Amino acid sequence: MRIAGNKISDIKKYFYQELEQQYSQGEILILFRMAVQHINGLSHLDIHFEPDLRVQESDVLQYSWFVKRLVQGEPVQYIMGYTWFMDLKIKVTPAVLIPRPETEELANLIIMELQGIENPVILDACSGSGCISLALKAYCSNAKVIGVELSDEALEVSRQNAASLSLDVDFQKSDVLQLEKWAEPLDVLVSNPPYISNLERDSLSVQVRDFEPAMALFVDDPDVLLFYRKLSKIGLNSVISGGLIALECHFENTEKVAEILTNDGWKNVLIENDLSGNPRIVYGRK
Repeated sequence: MRIAGNKISDIKKYFYQELEQQYSQGEILILFRMAVQHINGLSHLDIHFEPDLRVQESDVLQYSWFVKRLVQGEPVQYIMGYTWFMDLKIKVTPAVLIPRPETEELANLIIMELQGIENPVILDACSGSGCISLALKAYCSNAKVIGVELSDEALEVSRQNAASLSLDVDFQKSDVLQLEKWAEPLDVLVSNPPYISNLERDSLSVQVRDFEPAMALFVDDPDVLLFYRKLSKIGLNSVISGGLIALECHFENTEKVAEILTNDGWKNVLIENDLSGNPRIVYGRK
C-alpha cells in the first residue's frame, strides 16, 4: 500500500495501517514519532499542532522505506542508525547490541559508586557499541576508561562513537575468555556480557534473534554463566582492594551470579533490580 498523500496525518495513518498486525497502538505512535523526528526533525508538538503539514516527495519515500523495514522486523534503532543512552547519541549497526534502559541503570550505579574517587581506572569488558564506557567517561571525566571487545566490526562502531562524542576512551581488541589479568590495577570492572543460551534462541523476538549480533547475545557453551565465572577471576586478579565489579545479568540468573562472586571471595555482593522490578545487576567489592 502506498502512502495516500504527503501530509503528516497521511503518514501517521499509513503507519497504523501497515504496522497494526505487529505492534500495539502505543508502540506504533512511538515509532511514528521517532520516524518523523528522524526524517523531518519535527517534535511531538509539531505533529500534534500541524497534522496537515506537507513533506517533500523524497521524504514520503523515506517513510515508506522506514515502514517496510519495520514490517520485516528490523529494530527502529538500526533503521535510524543511532539510539540515545544516558543523553549520548550512540551509533548502532547490526554489529552491536542496541543499548537497553537496564544498561543505563548499570552505568548509573557505577557513577554513584565512583563519587569521591580521584582518577579511577575502569575496564568495560565486552564493550560492544561502547555505550557503557562512553557514559562513564562523560559523567566521570577524570576516569581512565578502557573498553575491550572481540568483534572488529563492533570496535569500529565504538571508536566512531568516541570520536563523534569527543570522549577519550581507549577501545581495544581482546577476547575476555582468554584474559587472565588486566595490565594495570582497576578500580572498576564492568560488563554486560553474552548471557543467553543457544537453547533460548527460538524464544526471542524476531527483532532480537534475526537482527542483533549473535556473538553479543549467545553463549556458545553448555555453561551459560561462562562469562561471569571468567569475569570474576579477571576482577580478582586486576581490581584493587575495595574496588568494584558490576555485571548485568539475565534476571533468572542473578542469584547464581551472586553466588559465583561470593564463592570467589568478593565482598558485599548485592543484587539490584531494574525499573521493571526484575533482578538485573550483580555487584560486589574486592
